[in-house]
Formats: sequence, structure tokens, C-alpha cells
Amino acid sequence: MIRMARLSSQHSVSSPDGAIIATLQQSSLVVSSHTGAPIRTISLPQDFVARCRFVRWFRRGDKSRGGSQEQGNEQVRWPCNRILLADDDTVRVYDVNDTKWSALIERAASNFGRIADVTFGHSPNEFLLFSDFGVKLTIWSLITCRGIEIRDPKYMVHCYSYRPRTGHMAILTRLAAQDNLMLLSPGNHELITSLELPTVDAKEVSWSLDGCWLAIRDAASSGHKVLVYTADGHLFKTYNGAGYAENIGLGVKRLAWSPSNGILALGDYSDNVIILSKNTFSPAATFHHPSTILLPEMNVWQEQLNMSKLRTYAAAPQPATPPTSAALGKTNNPAHGVSIMSFNGDGTLLATKDDSIPTTIWIWSLQSGRPVANLIHHSPVKQVAWHSPQFDLLLIHCAIPDPAVHLWKSTWDAPRIVTLPLERAGSRLEASWLQSPHSNSFNLMITSIHQYATARISKNGDPISEIGNLDFGFRSVGTGAEDMFDEGNSLDLSPIKIAHDDTMELHDSYDDGNDRSGSSFEMGNEMVDDTFHYRRHIKAAG
Repeated sequence: MIRMARLSSQHSVSSPDGAIIATLQQSSLVVSSHTGAPIRTISLPQDFVARCRFVRWFRRGDKSRGGSQEQGNEQVRWPCNRILLADDDTVRVYDVNDTKWSALIERAASNFGRIADVTFGHSPNEFLLFSDFGVKLTIWSLITCRGIEIRDPKYMVHCYSYRPRTGHMAILTRLAAQDNLMLLSPGNHELITSLELPTVDAKEVSWSLDGCWLAIRDAASSGHKVLVYTADGHLFKTYNGAGYAENIGLGVKRLAWSPSNGILALGDYSDNVIILSKNTFSPAATFHHPSTILLPEMNVWQEQLNMSKLRTYAAAPQPATPPTSAALGKTNNPAHGVSIMSFNGDGTLLATKDDSIPTTIWIWSLQSGRPVANLIHHSPVKQVAWHSPQFDLLLIHCAIPDPAVHLWKSTWDAPRIVTLPLERAGSRLEASWLQSPHSNSFNLMITSIHQYATARISKNGDPISEIGNLDFGFRSVGTGAEDMFDEGNSLDLSPIKIAHDDTMELHDSYDDGNDRSGSSFEMGNEMVDDTFHYRRHIKAAG
């Protein structure tokens, strides 16, 4: 069976493992388990709830914080479930497991407009605030009760990445028309090194999942230019398309690290994926996405929709010609380039989507260098997600108003499509995997703005039972909650209140340059680098 529930609140968000649901109501945040049992209710000002724009759980194993392979260790280090809420200039943080702990930052935006984005950092004891127009990034520590300011982050791109396990932070900044890379130590965020980059306009920085390498992608105008640095900030190699069949290409659009073997995949605007070998980062293979698919050695699966709106997969006659972005698009500027690359847990399979044929998913074998499956859908693909390292099970979610989830597994005779019963699905749907205590089944969830449904899927792809009420919230605010950084918002740092048994209040101290840190916090000496000139003074609230 499949379980459905109706959301009466304006906003609900589930924890990353789906075990806890936080629901914003008129004047409170209601936290309950996935079975619906209440855990706690947190009172909130009604006007804050009305203005709330961001709700973030701390996500263990998030790829931006080190990848899924460290998930187990982080659960031991950080057993808490913390949730962050923010409006235009106020941030509140709560711990689900500790009713006596909370944190409040008021006037966080100061005079720089609204909060542009806010998210947890490498640990639940820190979070990042981006200001409007990319003026600055503030890293707030909930242990030392201080904020560290970094000026001119490139917040419109994938500008930061955390090293797995250690938590070292790499961040891209731009000063005086020059890209810079800063490496910060974990915890206190002291500056380790700052490098001027030989880039035109760096677009992405990403740690390898073993923490040995740091890749930086330059703008497409620079061609196939990717810089690979060592962990301590030394330039190891610059890949500029050498050995690539089309030396004059349209540049790199995406990069992705293999989770197990240190391979780097580059998706370009010429509809190709270039695989760079481990350690040498030389081209090892190229995967091309042709507009006409002819794979006589395997089946090409095409989604079918009958008169009863039942969705199934059927083997497509070859050669197959899926619809192109030019045929589907409403503008005269059709999309191109590889926008989705996702390795499975052991790095043996790679799922890709080329925007020029947006309804098609390719699944490649890294061992043979050939595709093992091709799936053509009625609508463009929004996202793909592998289940876990133990199972080569792929979830595919398309941009359709129906609450359908597409599934592929290498051992199945055909892919599966599961439709969940949402009465008011609408166009904004999200699908995700949930953690499951059963090794012989898989839990998944799909939601609309008003409802959510969950199902337990057997190993052969059939729904077998209900698993309870769960929700994975998303928001239709501003430019969209799916973006890593919402545009047109703002931030700053100012008084913070950390509520344990007592509430402490922080006040700004920019001008005198004296370190007057409260002795009870043992903050030590301030950093002297100009980037970290920001200071705080702490006193007990009266």
C-alpha cells in the first residue's frame, strides 16, 4: 500500500533521513516523528512565521559537506537534529533533541538588504549567511558565538566546498576583477592560504570525495579549462581540452567526482562527458550523447502513457529519436550541454542528462566505457538520485504534473514507474529516497505543495506497504528553493542570542580594535588577516 497525507500548514520540511517532520503553523513550529507522534512544539512570533523564507535541516552526508561515504561517521560525531529558520534579517536555530538549546540572530541583514541565503556549514554548530549582491559571507559559530566575515564571495555560482572528514573549507572570492581561492581551517576558520587563480571567471569549486584534490571550473568562454589543486593549495594540473577530439569546444558546464576511485567527470556544452583518470587527470574516455540513439546490443526504454494515464516502460524501436530541447522549448535559444552527472555509490555507473535531449537519461558503465541503459521519457528530467552504495537503484523524476517516480535497476528485466496518490499534485513536485531499516526494500517519497505520499518499494520495483507520514518540504519563494543560492536577498551579522540555560547577547565592536572577549567563552586572540578583521564583544544580557 501507499500512504498519503494532507498538509494543512503553509510549510513542512522533513529531516534528511525522513524520520522527523517540522511544520510551520501560525505561531509555532511543530516537530513530529514520521509516524505522526508529536515530539515538541516551538513557539514562534506570528510575524516571523509569516515572513519566514528559509527552513534548513542540517544534512549529514550532503555532497557539499563531504559526500555520502562519511555519513556514518558524522552521525556519531553529530547526533543532533538541528533546524534553521530565517526571514529577511532574523535567523533562529533549534535542536530537536535538546529543548533547552536555541540560538537567535537578530538584524542579521544589517544595512545590506535581505538575507540572500542561509545554510548550515560542515557541522551543525556553524552556518553560512550570504548578503545581497554578494557583498559578503558570514560564517557564524554557535560554539564561540562569533561571526567571521568573508568579503566578495562568488555567491552566484557554486562558490564553496567542504573537504570530507576534516571540514576544511574552500571558497571562491573575487576582488578587483581577480578570482581568488581561500582555504580555511575547520572550526576556527583561520586562513591557511589565499591564491590568485589564473581564471577568467571561476564557476565552481569542488573537493574530491577522498579529500586529496580540489577542482575549479572556469567559465565556458575559457574553453575546457579545469584547474586541479592539491589539498594544500598547489596547482597540480590545468586541463584545457588537450587530448579531446574537439579542442575548440563550448566549455565545461558541470563537474563531478567519483565517490570511490578519484575519477573526475566533466560535462561540457558540446554534449559530451570527458572522464579524467585518477591522479594524472588525463582524458581516459569520452561519452557522447547523440540525438539519434542506435544501441543494437541493448534495449532502449521509452515511457508509454495509455488512455487511463497509466505510465509504463516499453522497448523502443531503434534507431530512436527523442525530442530535442529546440522542439520542446518555447524560446529561440534551446539548451545545450550536460547538466546532470551522478555516480552510483561505488563509482561504477554514471547517470547523465544532456540538455539538448532533455527527456533522456543515459546510464554509462565506467568499466566498459559504454552505455548500459537508455531511458526516454515524455517530459524533461528534473533530477536523478542513486539509492545507496549497496544498490545500483536509480530514481528519476520528470517535470510532469503527475506524482510518478521512474526507477531503474540493473537486475530488473525492465524499468518501473510508480505513481503515488496525490489529489492535488500540481507542477511543483519533489521526489527523494528515504532511509529504510529493511534491506529487502526501498523507501521513497514524493510531495506537492499541499500533500505528500510515501511508499515502500520491493526489490523488484513493486509497492509493498505503507511506511508512515513523511514530508520533504520545498518552497515557492523568490527565485526558487531548489537553487543553492536564492537571488535578490541579503544578509549581515549583528546581535546574537544563544539560549542554553541562560541567554547571552553579542554586540558589535568594529572600531576600537581591542579584543575584549568574555572570559567565560575563552575566545583567544583575534585573527589579524584583513579578511577576518571582524570582531565581537560579548556581555551577559541584563
